[in-house]
Amino acid sequence: MTENTDMKPYWKAFTVVDSDRPDLGGNCRHGDTKSITPKFWNYLVDRFAPRSMLDVGCGEGHALSFFQRQGVIAHGIDGLRQHDRIVHHPFAVHDLTRSGYVYPCDLVLCVEVVEHIEEVYLDNLLSTLTNAPIIVMTHAVPGQQGHHHVNLQPRQYWIDAFAERGYFLDPDTEWMKKMAADEIPGSYFGETGLVFIRP
Repeated sequence: MTENTDMKPYWKAFTVVDSDRPDLGGNCRHGDTKSITPKFWNYLVDRFAPRSMLDVGCGEGHALSFFQRQGVIAHGIDGLRQHDRIVHHPFAVHDLTRSGYVYPCDLVLCVEVVEHIEEVYLDNLLSTLTNAPIIVMTHAVPGQQGHHHVNLQPRQYWIDAFAERGYFLDPDTEWMKKMAADEIPGSYFGETGLVFIRP
C-alpha cells in the first residue's frame, strides 16, 4: 500500500486559520481536549485566588467560560478576527506582531501560543504575559510538529526569559504538570506546562 502524500495531518481539518496570515489562529474548532483541564484550572483558582485573568490566545473562549463561572473576571485576546463572533466574554482581537497587550490582572493563561510567535516579536509577547504576577503557560519544544511553529524552544529558554523580568518558576510546577496529565492524558500542560510567579 502506498502512502497518500496528499493527505493532510488529521488536525488540519479541524484547525481555524487565517489564509492570509498563517500566524493567526491555529486553534481547533469547538475546543482542543488537550488544552482544557478544568480540575487543574480549579486548583489554580483555589491556590492563587485570582480576581481577574487574561487568556492570551483564547481561541473560542473555553477557558474564559470556565474562569467566569468560578467568579473570576476573565478577558481574552486572540489574533483571529472571526473569534469575535464566537467568544461570549470580554474579548479583543489583538496582533502580537504589532505590539504587546496591556491588561493588568492577577493571572495570565497562555496555552499553545508562544511557539506561533516569531522570536523577533518576543518583547511584545513577554510584555503581554507579564500583565500578571502569575503566568500559567505551555510551549512547544524543538522538533514538535504543528501549525505555524516558528519559535520552538526548550524549557530553560522560557525560564531564563521570565527570570530577566523578575519571575521564578513555581517549585510546584512538576506536581501541577502531573495533576494536569492525570486529568487529561497528553494534555499540553501535562507535557510542557510552566507556572511563573513574580514576588
